[in-house]
Amino acid sequence: MWQEERQQKIRDRLAAFGQVSIDRITEEFGVSRETIRRDLMEMEQAGKLRRVRGGAVPVTREDTTYGIRTTQRLKEKRAIATTAIGLLNSGMTIFMDAGSTSFVMAETLAAPHGLTNLNIITNSVDVARLLAEGPGQPSRGFRVLMLAGEFRHDPMETHGGATINDIQRYRADVALLAPWGIDAQMGAMNHFIHGAEIARAMVRNSDRTIILADHSKIGAPARSVFCPTAEIDHLIVDEAADLRPGFGDLAQAVPGLIMARA
Repeated sequence: MWQEERQQKIRDRLAAFGQVSIDRITEEFGVSRETIRRDLMEMEQAGKLRRVRGGAVPVTREDTTYGIRTTQRLKEKRAIATTAIGLLNSGMTIFMDAGSTSFVMAETLAAPHGLTNLNIITNSVDVARLLAEGPGQPSRGFRVLMLAGEFRHDPMETHGGATINDIQRYRADVALLAPWGIDAQMGAMNHFIHGAEIARAMVRNSDRTIILADHSKIGAPARSVFCPTAEIDHLIVDEAADLRPGFGDLAQAVPGLIMARA
């Protein structure tokens, strides 16, 4: 079977079943696992699918479009953010990464809550914009530090070696991080390698790590681990998380798990 024919059949199976298994299509196509892995790698690089453990799933708009993610599961994200505020104290230095949940966390921190004199260190333009004090706002004593680095859109953020180096200059009390996926075995993960590198550096340079994950992140596949479960101090999830496969194992793996009530 020619490569073009194999890849078309893989696309057909993704459209029909929502996933493909390496074992199954290897047997069906009569080719080696290495051949299928190369096909999946090429198709992922072309944006045709997303590889997961043991196979592949379709690429969805949610995988790549920040604007859409900021409108999804807002009730759950706001409950998680409100719960996270209860774990913070005035005067803290806090790392925050970029993403839709971090955006909601920043919105919640920007609202009245009693915390003052926070030092926010972030690579997210939206987080910095929301938390920087502007004309006409009551003073909360917030100080916002934007990390250096190469700029990218979707979301608007800095990234790269300069960002990692800049993180090393600081020591934070807490890292407030939002994963792409999380499970008991792997821990907190990001779909994008550059995002995982930034989050990993923030974890290393913080006294505590708080992971903010709505129920859709439980068991969701992602490319790169940035925080093993053993290093998570608190994992905040919403009430629907206990319906997700693997939640029981995750709850046992992270003693500091908190379920946010909407």
